[in-house]
Amino acid sequence: MHDETRMLLTRTAPQTLLTGSRAVAKGRPSLRLSGKSSDGLARLARHFNAVASTLRQRTRALHDALERLEAIQHDAMHDSLTGLPNHALFIERLRQALAQQDRDAHFRSAVLAVNLERFHLINDSYSYATGNHLLCHIAQHFVDRLRSGDIIARLGADQFAILLRGVASTDEALQISRQLIELPGFTAPGAHQPLQIKCRAGLAMSDGTADAETLLRDADNALQAARGSESDPIQVFQASMYARMLTTLTLETDLRRALAERTLSVAYQPIVRLFDQRIASFEALVRWQHPLRGQISPDVFIPLAESLGLIHELGMFVLHRACLDILTWQRQTGPDAPPVSINLSARQLARATLARELLDTILGHGLTPERLRFEVTESLLTHSSGQNIETLHILHDAGITVLIDDFGTGYSALSYLHTLPCDIVKLDGSFVGPVATDDRPRAVVRHSIGLAHDLGMAVVAECIEKEDQLHTLRDIGCDFGQGNLFSKPLSANEACRLLHDDNGAR
Repeated sequence: MHDETRMLLTRTAPQTLLTGSRAVAKGRPSLRLSGKSSDGLARLARHFNAVASTLRQRTRALHDALERLEAIQHDAMHDSLTGLPNHALFIERLRQALAQQDRDAHFRSAVLAVNLERFHLINDSYSYATGNHLLCHIAQHFVDRLRSGDIIARLGADQFAILLRGVASTDEALQISRQLIELPGFTAPGAHQPLQIKCRAGLAMSDGTADAETLLRDADNALQAARGSESDPIQVFQASMYARMLTTLTLETDLRRALAERTLSVAYQPIVRLFDQRIASFEALVRWQHPLRGQISPDVFIPLAESLGLIHELGMFVLHRACLDILTWQRQTGPDAPPVSINLSARQLARATLARELLDTILGHGLTPERLRFEVTESLLTHSSGQNIETLHILHDAGITVLIDDFGTGYSALSYLHTLPCDIVKLDGSFVGPVATDDRPRAVVRHSIGLAHDLGMAVVAECIEKEDQLHTLRDIGCDFGQGNLFSKPLSANEACRLLHDDNGAR
């Protein structure tokens, strides 16, 4: 640099740079020089302006990056559908509440785990869009009713967790919880009337010893107990619940293994004609002989399969096994071996592809559709969707007999019975038990039989245990019977021998 230019810069640059710096600070970074400035100073100005422009671009880029980072951090801590905090943020807030309890022994918190009961039926019967619409409205309902300082998080598809801060006692926490889970009816696209969603909940109180994850786990264990309770939709955590949950988890693993290895079995209980007590058909009943626990009740493992999403796999296993056993009976007793009825669950019936899956399995074994029958419960049909009824029509039109199980259990079946593709109704055992000794159940059974016959349907009475029940049912016109009076559930080989004996008696 020439000495003259250096001297000029020494005299003028400080003031010029100060002017430019102020412009940068005000967000208008630019340095303008008069025409009298030397070329050297002009080059300095251009360089300064270039640096300022770069600084402005980098500042804007930094601002955009910070906004993106903030959005990423928000998304990482919140549910994408409802906008509620997620598991990670809930645990962070719960830890803060527990830390406050460490500082103040009188400050207590509670965690409420909430499940929307049978919410999967909304998705199965309407659509996932309807389900998502409802979830957002339910989430907002919870938020609107929270106390100041409490938070709610969405932990899963139909499960929420609520942190109740500063509750004085379990009774106070229960009172708040009952108000929170009382939901109104919600309108939703595709639903012709408001949908009433029920909640189950588990409550766990902080005791100063449990950490955040443990407290949430305890609330979830209490929720599992609430799901099985018929008396109260909210259960408070007890230490024994944790032991039961460990047992259930072990049973879950064992059930998955049993299905994968096909170590379950199928038993067959005869359904007989009441006028001569000859075998008309069988009902297939799945059984589980656990290697360590012995015989596991279907009342235990079938609801477990439902909750695990394994019920369709279980049902298809029963159908496959029944098809193989029917083929064996046909080879050993003749082609007219009686048909077998198999129960369908709500989850199965809601599958759009179910009818095709069932028919493909039956035909794939070389059987005609008349060899299989399918049973659905009355309560399932009263809450059925168009998909459910369409599936039954497809099966019925293919030649498969459809039975309504547990008929008469108080679900107003008379209003829709004539619209269903049904061939046989099965009277619930609660009516059959006192039919010989109590006039009122006998009247219900008599009128139910008359109605079914008027609609062209046959009637099966379940749970027949005594001779006087048999005689009464036969006298009032019942067509078929099922129960231990005739036979307990049999293995496939035992059923085959019974068929041999029954054929020999004809």
